[in-house]
Amino acid sequence: MGKYDSVENWAVLRAQQILMREGMDLAVSVRDANTGAVRAKGKLLAMAIAASLMEASASSLRNDATPSM
Repeated sequence: MGKYDSVENWAVLRAQQILMREGMDLAVSVRDANTGAVRAKGKLLAMAIAASLMEASASSLRNDATPSM
């Protein structure tokens, strides 16, 4: 498995985790027509996505860093 395959697998698994948590909470709030909760849960979903992007970026920077000779 190549580097990009492992990144793709990580991204798919991370997306599933985010949707199972924050996405499900958002869907329940929409179903209940709770505008305040929809806004709050939508913000949590956006924050989870942003955090995963920062995690991926930091990991990429660590993996790409090579000692100079």
